[in-house]
Amino acid sequence: MTSIPFAGRYEGTGRWHDEAGKSQAYTIVQTSTPTDDGFDIAFKHDFEDGTVVDARFSMTWIDAVLFRVSASGTPMGHGYLFDNFAHYHIAPGAAVVEVGMHIGGDTLSIHGSSTKNSEGLFIAWRESLRRV
Repeated sequence: MTSIPFAGRYEGTGRWHDEAGKSQAYTIVQTSTPTDDGFDIAFKHDFEDGTVVDARFSMTWIDAVLFRVSASGTPMGHGYLFDNFAHYHIAPGAAVVEVGMHIGGDTLSIHGSSTKNSEGLFIAWRESLRRV
């Protein structure tokens, strides 16, 4: 088993930007938990407009550095973990989402993008979290 350097509970803030020039801030609570065959990532995003997103993904090791990403038991994509950097992609519906996480001490920096948001627009985000 490969250990994950970002195990634990993190809290922080993020901001997304879409191709139409809109942007919105949000707060984040994220938990990364080792499992017998990989790790789980669960997060909750509370957006300025009152929208809430709760999600949970299971990462299952398929190699020393490669993992499969599933949600509710359905495979959705793949990822990798090298040292203090993890990256994964998923394809929910017609969109492709990619996420990169870098751990530095007690901070977790997350960057990502999706080919389509709820309005069908390209979107990217940046999140800064601290272990609590």
